[in-house]
Amino acid sequence: MPPFTPSSLVTQWIADPIGLALVVLLTTGYAAGMAAARRRGVRWSPLRALWFFGLGVGSLVLASAGGLAAYRGVLLPAAAAQAVVLSAVTPVGLALGDPLGLAEQAWGERGQGLAGWLRGGPARVFMFPLFSSVLAVGCLLLLFVTPWLSASLDHPWVRELTYLALVGTGTLVVLPLLGEQMLPTWCTHPVRTLIAFADGLLDAVPGLVIMTWPTLLSPEVANYARRPDPLWDQRIGGGLILLVGELVGVPLLGAVIVGWVRSDTAEAQAVDARLDAEPDTGRPWWETDPRYTDHRR
Repeated sequence: MPPFTPSSLVTQWIADPIGLALVVLLTTGYAAGMAAARRRGVRWSPLRALWFFGLGVGSLVLASAGGLAAYRGVLLPAAAAQAVVLSAVTPVGLALGDPLGLAEQAWGERGQGLAGWLRGGPARVFMFPLFSSVLAVGCLLLLFVTPWLSASLDHPWVRELTYLALVGTGTLVVLPLLGEQMLPTWCTHPVRTLIAFADGLLDAVPGLVIMTWPTLLSPEVANYARRPDPLWDQRIGGGLILLVGELVGVPLLGAVIVGWVRSDTAEAQAVDARLDAEPDTGRPWWETDPRYTDHRR
């Protein structure tokens, strides 16, 4: 490999089977959904499509087939950056594209059946708040503190499973937070905001652990060990995980807060419309507002 430079991120490419398969599957599926929605008279948001293709699929291409993938066996910082992109950046981009909402709009009952299975089936167990966050953080941390990383460099099938595990566990975290009706009824928008904040704190754990680890985590990887200062490379890798994870956590928290504001606005408009349609009884509005009169709620 030539010496790594920033331009190597987009000039060095490799062909990865799982990465290419995921890119093709996600791109064709989302494009087909947009076409089907258009035939049903639904105009899908261009901004959501931009998030999905630009941040989601784009980061997946860069991490699985671009410079990060090409140098993951040569530089530990490249392996660390690739891991956090697959675990954090790609899932956020895909979730902001709202693929389940698109499926419901595009394919009617079939799309609703898929979304309903995810919202009420076994997948909901793994999407349970904070459990999925611990699962994603644990997966990323174990990759570096166990022989998992070196095994993924020696065996292609382990590398492919690693990519799937990182993208999958990251998606389990962000998809429910940004989707609709995928969390229990008690998980209101304020609770979602608290969970997103706690997830941002948990995301810092792998980076901090790798940065402060006193010995080389992957001494069996010859390319890592023969570097002039492998421990410094390891600290850089941990810093990249910390930086990227926290940078992604900020827009995730912002998206959850925006959803909270929109939900409150829509609810207030619905209550105002109902009150305007009712005859004037001379009673204060809070005595007839179901949000306050329904004690069970």
